[in-house]
Amino acid sequence: MTTEPSPKSPPSPWLAPLRAAVRLVLSIVLILWTLLEALLSPVLRPLLSLLGRLRIFELFGNWLGSLPPYVALLAFAVPFVIIEPIKAFALYWFGIGHIVQGGTLYVLAHLASIVIVERIYHAAHGPLMRIDWFKQLMTWLSGLRRLALDWARATAIWQWAAQLAASVKAMVTGWIGAAR
Repeated sequence: MTTEPSPKSPPSPWLAPLRAAVRLVLSIVLILWTLLEALLSPVLRPLLSLLGRLRIFELFGNWLGSLPPYVALLAFAVPFVIIEPIKAFALYWFGIGHIVQGGTLYVLAHLASIVIVERIYHAAHGPLMRIDWFKQLMTWLSGLRRLALDWARATAIWQWAAQLAASVKAMVTGWIGAAR
């Protein structure tokens, strides 16, 4: 007995609204991310530069760069495993209506991620890239990130958010210049 393939069923009436809702959520996340980066960039870049020039941070960075690969991975993984779930919880908190608390926690966790996790990653980059699977993973993630950002940057909402972020960044930079 042979069965004929059934004709393709029509798309669900819920599919279009679901796609629109997912695009809206992604657009809001992209806007918030762009604004957060624009707000934090003028403040953090000089701060990180200043911290990097302090002798203790220079010594710590040199020490991280001299670690064996898997010890460097451990030094990177411990703060990453602590900070990244805090960001996810902050987004959850934000999503259930605790806007101020969730937003504040996210900004603080993002700051901690930039100041701690990214600094460790950059300082221990050499030893970390000697771990083949880690190097392959980071190469794959970089490619995935580039594809996602290329797609996002092509959207009208990203271009609008980027213009808004540039305006906010110019305003914050002006405030910082006036405060000096």
